[in-house]
Amino acid sequence: MPSTEAAGQNDPSQYLVSFGPDANCTLALCPVEASLQGYRPSFNVQIAFIALFGVSMLIHLVQGICYRTWFFASMMAVGCIGEMIGYAGRVMLYQNPFSFDGFIIEICCITISPVFFAAAIYVSLARVSNFLGAEACRFPVKIYVWVFVPCDIVSLILQSVGGALSSSSVGSDKSGEYITLAGLVFQVFTLTVFSAMALDYLFRYISYRKSQQVDQRRILSTRLGIFGVFFSASILFILIRCCYRIAELGQGYSGALFHEEGLFVALESVMVVLAVFALNIAQPGFAFQNRTTYGNKVELEPSSEQKASNVREVTLTQE
Repeated sequence: MPSTEAAGQNDPSQYLVSFGPDANCTLALCPVEASLQGYRPSFNVQIAFIALFGVSMLIHLVQGICYRTWFFASMMAVGCIGEMIGYAGRVMLYQNPFSFDGFIIEICCITISPVFFAAAIYVSLARVSNFLGAEACRFPVKIYVWVFVPCDIVSLILQSVGGALSSSSVGSDKSGEYITLAGLVFQVFTLTVFSAMALDYLFRYISYRKSQQVDQRRILSTRLGIFGVFFSASILFILIRCCYRIAELGQGYSGALFHEEGLFVALESVMVVLAVFALNIAQPGFAFQNRTTYGNKVELEPSSEQKASNVREVTLTQE
């Protein structure tokens, strides 16, 4: 009769690893609750978000070509690709919740990708200010590009380094989580300051418009109004998402928030999808179609009144 010690030596559960590059757990051997996330991501949900980000990316690329908004379109496309890769990582976790590669792909790509959307947002406000009137801006318009974009890069670096450390430490060292958390906090801080400056510009522009003779093509038209609503909504969605991720990472990978798929879908996935589609509508080219680019110089096209006046002048000259 085999001894208890011998039976223990033959017990395969002694050699099961649930997390890390050497993880050998599978659903056949380990309960899903033993995985780091504690649940198996819904396959249909992940595929749906991959498809949604893919659709938005294609729209952004077409818009970028049509409106020649290269930087905006490229940032949005890179961000959407990152999101799609991240959700592909979650598909891997559906197939095997203990997949270390799937977890690293998810945690890195889904965490980092919104940084690219933020960069597109920062540059868009500079274009808004130039169009409506840089005179109403409290600060030089270039500050939106030369300050906020570098801040975005800092946030990207922090989150990238944090993700890399998390993968290399296999959860034994919390420094990766803290660095990623710092990157997210810095991103929220930057977005908040940016939002405050955007509101400040809006109020100053309204005051400036009342006291100055403003070109009718620079007024807040319906098209610009639509742009403003969806542009603001995209910022709000990203802020909600970042606040959720801060709370989640603040608890760590062992916290309750990290193990709730419903909250992840509602406050991460849905918020970011809404943001990218809102930016499809708040596309700079859509709002500023009455601008013509000549080399590096951007000029307003003649208004309908000016065109009519020019026609009359030509007619009189011919007579």
